[in-house]
Amino acid sequence: MSEMMRSTVIFAVLGLASTIMAQSDQHLPMLNADEQGRIQAGEIVIREIETEQEKGQAVETMGLMSVSGEILVRLLTDYESYPEFMSAVEKIEIVEKAGEQTTLNYILRPMLGLTKKYRIKIAPVQLDEKVWKIEWHLVTWPGLGEMETIGDTQGYWLIIEESPTRSFVQYFVYSDPGYVPFGLGSIVDALGKSSIEEVFMETRTHAGKIAGKD
Repeated sequence: MSEMMRSTVIFAVLGLASTIMAQSDQHLPMLNADEQGRIQAGEIVIREIETEQEKGQAVETMGLMSVSGEILVRLLTDYESYPEFMSAVEKIEIVEKAGEQTTLNYILRPMLGLTKKYRIKIAPVQLDEKVWKIEWHLVTWPGLGEMETIGDTQGYWLIIEESPTRSFVQYFVYSDPGYVPFGLGSIVDALGKSSIEEVFMETRTHAGKIAGKD
């Protein structure tokens, strides 16, 4: 099956309108038949992605959210509200804004007495009429010691709106927890696959509540 045919099948399974297909097929991740069926049934799909990095882990979580793309973009660019629905986040500080790009300080909730902090640059971009991407990467936060911060994080939210009440969402994260003292290995888990799934689910729940109020 050609790449074009495969993309068309994926969109048909997800129930996306033909007008959206023309704009979005180049952006949708490739999904096998089982993954397509699970997403259509309302489940989420989590995949670990191989990377060339020596440390860390790359994970993508995908699923449908019962909300428009515009609402999701508005929610995910209201950075200071993250602690309201992302349980791992203690506080977000806006350091600088330059056009669409924002520099943020992330302060995570303490884990086993250890608080992790890091700084990112994040920016949304509209790829097509109904397709958005919110991408970030780690930048230096001067003055933090290796026990206070993480090794690396980068990733994105990909949002493809299929109707005013439904969007396909991909949440991709590469993370390296950095230095973790012996005996605190649970911190690695807290910053890894399970936490990425949790962020996706918490965002989906919160977005649904917001959509219900609009």
